[in-house]
Amino acid sequence: MQFGKQKQWITWWYSLPVLVILSLFATILSVSVVERYHVKQEMSARFETALNEFNALKQREQELRERVEYLEGERGVEEEIRKNFDVARVGEQVIILTGEPPIEQKPAVVEPQTTPWYIFWR
Repeated sequence: MQFGKQKQWITWWYSLPVLVILSLFATILSVSVVERYHVKQEMSARFETALNEFNALKQREQELRERVEYLEGERGVEEEIRKNFDVARVGEQVIILTGEPPIEQKPAVVEPQTTPWYIFWR
């Protein structure tokens, strides 16, 4: 009797409706797995972008900290005042160099050379 029941289960598992249902389930599961894989790849790319941006911001922060530290000193303050205003210390003179005005150059117009119609063999 055991052998008959086992054969009955095997025929039930290999029947067309059960195979169709199992195939649909496997298809849905594999589509879900592929979607998750694509999401993982996208998140990995986003993470790399965010990490690069974070490192760039950290470097910029360090540069700004160094600049603030320099500007807090006496030399930095003096440099900014001299750069923004025309001032000098006692005994110094301020000279403003203007330079020459830029020369406006017009591009040369080259007319295309046309040969007369009667010289067609050249």
